[in-house]
Amino acid sequence: MSPDRATTTPHPVVAVEATIRNAWASLPAPDRQLLDAIGASQYCVVIEPIGDAVDGMRRSAGLSGLSSHAKRRLARAYGVWIKELKIVLINAAHPELIGLSDEALEAFVAHLAWHEWGHALSVERCTSDDVFDGRRLLELCPEGLREDIRAAGYGPRSLTHEIVAEVYALLMERRQRAERGQPPWLNSEIYALVQRVTAWTG
Repeated sequence: MSPDRATTTPHPVVAVEATIRNAWASLPAPDRQLLDAIGASQYCVVIEPIGDAVDGMRRSAGLSGLSSHAKRRLARAYGVWIKELKIVLINAAHPELIGLSDEALEAFVAHLAWHEWGHALSVERCTSDDVFDGRRLLELCPEGLREDIRAAGYGPRSLTHEIVAEVYALLMERRQRAERGQPPWLNSEIYALVQRVTAWTG
């Protein structure tokens, strides 16, 4: 998903926080309950690269810090769910968010938040067989989604989680437009996987 630029004015943290609160409130109640149950309802908006933020939060919690490689890998990320700390981080100062119109920022950050919550549910609820099946599932994805995930360079054990996360975010966008049911562009097996993992009923 590539955000559209309209201005050159940076958006304050408060705008990103408000969007995330609204994104949370828009989730179906069963999904919020699941996220609460796995401890993924907490979030924190930061204004530094995600790798640095994750490293600092882990060290503050008494956990090992990130390796230099891990920090570099996360350097361009918009957000991440830290499983050990049960929290979603969103980088409000990411260069790609600077200069967006209010409308574009809201749409992009909401998509990002839904993606990270979908990712958290996937990590916690996918089976080992689901994870092992990542490469095959990727081939069942719509071409645009498939190529976006490939271009990001995820390892084989991350593919299923990225598929679930991005499809979940796209389904939430459809829900906001009052579009329900299985999208015509989505493979039935992937839709069933997302339903099982996230409790999606839309």
